[in-house]
Amino acid sequence: MPYFDSERFASLLEKEGFSASQAKAVINALNDVVDESTVNVTDDLITKEEQQKTIERYKNDFRQLKTDIQRMEKNDVEDVKSANERLKADIDKLKKTLQDELIRSQAGVRLDLNLEKGRIRDETVEQHDRLKNTDEKIANEIQALKTQMQGIKMQILRYMIGTITGAGTLVLGYIHFSH
Repeated sequence: MPYFDSERFASLLEKEGFSASQAKAVINALNDVVDESTVNVTDDLITKEEQQKTIERYKNDFRQLKTDIQRMEKNDVEDVKSANERLKADIDKLKKTLQDELIRSQAGVRLDLNLEKGRIRDETVEQHDRLKNTDEKIANEIQALKTQMQGIKMQILRYMIGTITGAGTLVLGYIHFSH
């Protein structure tokens, strides 16, 4: 507390017309007000040590939170990588299966065509119409296979876009939380 010269203040009051007992009463009242105000102010204050403890506790909480976020982020990235690898393997299997089916279909179609061509030489106009029907069926099957392959490609593309969007969201979330 700064020093307060109560005797000097009492003499100033007496010069202004206060009696000695009145000046003493004013000084006592001022001392009581100052003492009460000091008590009220210091009750709301905390010590520097308490402040440091609180700051350290917050720092520890933030360090733990950062560690938890990094751990969760690492797990999420690993999960996405794992899912992507599984998807790539599934896509490769699907491509191989489709290629095998296409080769088998093409081989079957070629065989049918060769047989039909041989029969056409020996058969009548009616057999010629049958060959035409067979060619149309083959074209429809090939078109159906192409349509099916297009649908599968679109499903794969949608899944990949979803996966990339999810990974982008994780990266943006990471960037957001790290700043």
